[in-house]
Parts: sequence; C-alpha cells; structure tokens
Amino acid sequence: MTPHPDPSPAPDVLPQPLLATARAARREFLTTLEPLRGELFRYCRRLTGSVWDAEDLAQETLARALVRAAQSHQPVERPMAWLVRIATNAHLDQVRRPAPLLVEPSERAAPALADPAEVRDALGEMATLLAPQERAAVVLKDVFDLSLKEIAAVLSTTEGAVKAALHRGRGRLTAPDRAAALARRTAPDRDVLDALAAAFTAYDLDGLARLFVEGAVSDVIGMAHEVGRDQIATDSLHHTLVLESSVRWRAEVEELDGEPLVLMWATPTDGDGPEAVEDALRAETAGGAITRLRWYFFCPDVLAEVGDRLGVPYRTHGHGR
Repeated sequence: MTPHPDPSPAPDVLPQPLLATARAARREFLTTLEPLRGELFRYCRRLTGSVWDAEDLAQETLARALVRAAQSHQPVERPMAWLVRIATNAHLDQVRRPAPLLVEPSERAAPALADPAEVRDALGEMATLLAPQERAAVVLKDVFDLSLKEIAAVLSTTEGAVKAALHRGRGRLTAPDRAAALARRTAPDRDVLDALAAAFTAYDLDGLARLFVEGAVSDVIGMAHEVGRDQIATDSLHHTLVLESSVRWRAEVEELDGEPLVLMWATPTDGDGPEAVEDALRAETAGGAITRLRWYFFCPDVLAEVGDRLGVPYRTHGHGR
C-alpha cells in the first residue's frame, strides 16, 4: 500500500499574494453586482425593519454570494433573484427560532385583513412582531409581488405553508394590540457617545483611543475589520484624524429611532462645498467604554436614509469595494 504523503504544515501567516488575489476577486465581484446593490438593500430593509440590520444583512448576503459563486459550476441567471434567495436564507439563519415554524394544514388563501398599503406601512414593525418565515413571506408577497410558488421556492417550503404564514403575518401586523408588542433595542451609553463626538471634533486621537476597551472591535462596514484598541487607534482613527486632510471633521450625537448615533460632519478644506454628513457611527458600550464601533462611510443607502430622516445634508462616496 502506498503511504499517503505527510500533509503540509499549517502556515503561520497566509501568503500576501493569496490575500491580494482574494481581495482582487472580491473587488471584481462587487463591482459587477454594483447596479443591484440599491435594490438588494431595499429588500433587506423591508425584511429586517431596520436601516442598520438591513446593511448588515446586505453585507452578509454579498459575502455568502461570493462563496456561492466560487462553488458554482453553472451560470448564475437572474442575479437579483439569486441574491434575494441568499438574503432570505441568511436572514432566516440569523433569527431562526429553535422550534420549527408551525404550519397549519389549511390550504385557504390568506384573507386580505387590511388594505395592502396599511400592511406595507406596518412592515417596519415586522422584526419584532413576526416570526422569520412570516416576515419573509409578507415582504415577498406584499412588497415584491412574488407568486406563492416563487415564495415557496425561496423559502424552501410549500405553497400551503406560505399561505398559512401570510395569514398569520398579516393578522399580527393589523392586530389592535400590536403597539404593546413592540420593543426598543438597548441603547448605548449616551455619555460615552458624547465623549466620542467631542474627541473627534477636538482631533484628540489619544482621547479617542482611551474610550475603547482593550479588545474592542471596529468595523468600517464593507471595507475593514479591526480588533483591539491599538489596531483601531493606528488604523481607522489615525486615518480619519491624521491622514484624511481633504476635509475637516466635526462630530455630534443625534437620535434615530431612539438610538443615539454619532454624525460625522465634513467640511472640504479647499472650500469646494458646504459642510455635510459623510459618515455615521454606531457604538456598543459597556462599563462606560466602547466595545464595538461601526462606521457607515461606505454605505450610501444607509447615509441617504439617515440624512433624509434627520433632515440634514449628506454626501456619499459609493461602496468603496
């Protein structure tokens, strides 16, 4: 019997050419899908009911889509429908409950318990009120007008299950006591965010770094992932306050949907343009310090919604890739 060769030792560091190839492939993939990004975000926005969760889901969808494309040996036709299916499954994976969704055997069509416009107006509450498959079924039917057969294919279930999910979902969205069922997410420490905004405006790099716990995480959404206070200080914070010289930053805290966030106002240093919001930061805090910071500079759909809803001018810079 021929002995198997010894496996190669595990590398201590991934080769830079390999990382460069991976980054180039990701960039080409995202550039190709760029025309679909807005529609994908809008679908995720309806599905999650939150601008922030929608961006997270869109990013997760694109990451999964890249892996799926690498594993596919057939052409990917109707790429938007392909992305919708991946997004729906990613969403269900994130919020699926331990017990399977109960499905009544009835094949009755779901009654129109309310005007479709009223149902659409309530979609922002779905993340709290509806089970995951109910939420997906309502969005795919009442917003995207998919057929029962198409929805069943996306959710990997039967048309009867889709009808039942629509019946329950529409009923919960129009229930008189739905307001009592809504819950607000835990907000970060406002004092910490005020200190973060003040340090940004003062260009106090050391003061900013001290606001983070040692093992903090910083995500420049869609662009960079940093772990540890030292890396955050030398990467994203240093880039913003030291290397970025084309604008002068000013930060302030505003509330959106009951959550405080830091708006980053930018004034071009060459005088070419007025002050406008160019970034929005969300923080998670514990013990008077930041445990996680998210930057939305490369999320134009998020910045557009934040700017429009708060009534402030904004500038976007694309998805970066």
